[in-house]
Amino acid sequence: MEQVRNGMWDSSILVVESIDRFSRQNPFDVMGYINALMAHNVAIHDVMANIVISRSNSKDLPFVMMNAQRAYDESKYKSDRIRKGWAKKREQAFNKGTIVTNKRPQWIEVENDKYVLNHKAAVVKEIFALYQTGMGCPTIAKQLQTKEGEQYKFNRPWTGELVHKILTNRRVTGKIFISEIIRNHDDIENPVTQKKYDMDVYPVVINEEEFELVQELLKSRRPNAGRVTVKKDGQEEVLIKSNLFSGIARCTECGGPMYHNVVRAKRTPKKGDPKIEEYRYIRCLNERDGLCENKAMTYETVERFVVEHLLSMDLNTVIKEQEFNPEIEVIRIQIDQVKDQITNYENGIERRKSAGKAVSFEMREELDDAKLELEQLLARQASLATVQVDLPVLQDVNVTELYNVNNVDIRTRYENELNKIVSNIRLKRNGNFYTIDIIYKQNELKRHVLFIENKKKEQKLISEVIIENVDGAKFYYTPSFVISVKDGEIRFQQTKEDLTIIDYSLLLNYVDAVDRCDAVGVWMRNNMSFLFTK
Repeated sequence: MEQVRNGMWDSSILVVESIDRFSRQNPFDVMGYINALMAHNVAIHDVMANIVISRSNSKDLPFVMMNAQRAYDESKYKSDRIRKGWAKKREQAFNKGTIVTNKRPQWIEVENDKYVLNHKAAVVKEIFALYQTGMGCPTIAKQLQTKEGEQYKFNRPWTGELVHKILTNRRVTGKIFISEIIRNHDDIENPVTQKKYDMDVYPVVINEEEFELVQELLKSRRPNAGRVTVKKDGQEEVLIKSNLFSGIARCTECGGPMYHNVVRAKRTPKKGDPKIEEYRYIRCLNERDGLCENKAMTYETVERFVVEHLLSMDLNTVIKEQEFNPEIEVIRIQIDQVKDQITNYENGIERRKSAGKAVSFEMREELDDAKLELEQLLARQASLATVQVDLPVLQDVNVTELYNVNNVDIRTRYENELNKIVSNIRLKRNGNFYTIDIIYKQNELKRHVLFIENKKKEQKLISEVIIENVDGAKFYYTPSFVISVKDGEIRFQQTKEDLTIIDYSLLLNYVDAVDRCDAVGVWMRNNMSFLFTK
């Protein structure tokens, strides 16, 4: 309808199988949609009834509205019946122990309409027990990889990440999480509300006390990747921030997360006393668990070339312009109103408590409903708002200060702004060569690929590619040539007098291994000899 109101479909015909497929909303809303269509001279063709509604033919409008009313009544009836059916099912599950849904954790089976533990529950208990002995998630995963037996075969290979998910899955305590959608057909502002709550329905594998103990252990042993941490410097403890890419660094090979890995080794120089040296890497989590072949990369090299790339580029090309959206202002007003409601509810409850009066279930429920509504409004506001990026933080930064891990404030501010524009950074190592693939949040049609040679004494950018989608065409820009693809047609344009084999080979390897564009790869191989011998 937004496109219709913007005039994109003026003087056209909307073909529907039946008017009840057009909308099942309240007939008053349907009338509003029809008025909007008529205002832009868009006719409606109901195929089943074989009628056309237009500004010049309105005689069948009563028939259309009758069908709209019938569709609305049916929709409302089915919605209410389904909601009541699920409510009854949940009540039976809570009171009689029957199932709510067949969707369940791997350690639970359904037998005779009841949830029962299967042989995988013993593995869950084993994981919790091992973690309490001091083992970390990766070590537990490696131990489970060596185990044989059907009970050790979960839905994916054992990794530290999978072990962590089981340790933090509250379903082991018997909880099932319910998300209930409630439709209010008479509410124009909020026709759909969502209630979330949990019930004790599943069989218990781990009791609440043991589960909470493990959560505290997890917090105390949480990895330092990207966070501000304490490091001993002689007798002093200093704050450091090691990683700028926490949460956005991904492995090109397997797609898994990459983490900041610190290795300390004792070195004995030819002259002088032995000393402990620290080496920083960025490493694939799955490679650590033996499930990926992508090797660790020197962290400082990756950080330097990402920072230098952002310093040299026009960031406005990957940032959306601020657009006026009236819906944001409406939501802001609604948020203020709901916050006032919550304050009134809380004050009212406190007054009753102070007066020694009971607080009714309805009051508490209304407070919970208001908090849920606020949560939904804030989420909607966040989804609509254009993120404001503080460009000077990224482009006026003193790199010497930024590269110093002791400058926590500078590095934290930089990371915050980086996360506003970069969706993820995909990394791949092939010997001494690194590929850094930068993908942006606000412009998914554009990406940058950096090719780095990382030698012990020298690191340098040997080539780069800008990949951009424009009007259905895909462009690959390198320092010495451009390749475009549209509708199966491939075009090549040399942009420098000297076409370099390095640019050509690196793009060909990237297209084959990462971009997976077979047509471009075949074209480049077939034309390579011609381009470099002409």
